[in-house]
Amino acid sequence: MITGHQIHEYLGLTSTQDCYGVYAGFQEIDGHRASTKIGRSKNAQAIQRGRAQGGANWWFESYFSLPTNADTHVVEKAIRKTLDSQHIEKTAQRQTELYYLSPEDATTEIKGILRALGYEVRDLVEEIIIDD
Repeated sequence: MITGHQIHEYLGLTSTQDCYGVYAGFQEIDGHRASTKIGRSKNAQAIQRGRAQGGANWWFESYFSLPTNADTHVVEKAIRKTLDSQHIEKTAQRQTELYYLSPEDATTEIKGILRALGYEVRDLVEEIIIDD
């Protein structure tokens, strides 16, 4: 599990620079995991700051690099369509990115979707873990 700060450091980016991608991750408080969140991003550190509120830790299980912001929208749409049966509906706070899948299973599903769409599968989390 990797943080947004680690992703930016690995890529040699500042906190304001973009790194387009789609991700699977989860919040954790005192060892308790929340539901898996799958989404798109143009800045991993911004996702980190936004998700790590109220004492929660935010962990990326995967962060798949994409060429442009427009590509993140294309892939997110395909993810929502493909994983519709796993989507958690009607959350109390109307969150739209929560899924019943484990973070590991979500990562596997995203890889398949990226391949089907013809994208290079580059998981920055996997790269960082291998390089450590």
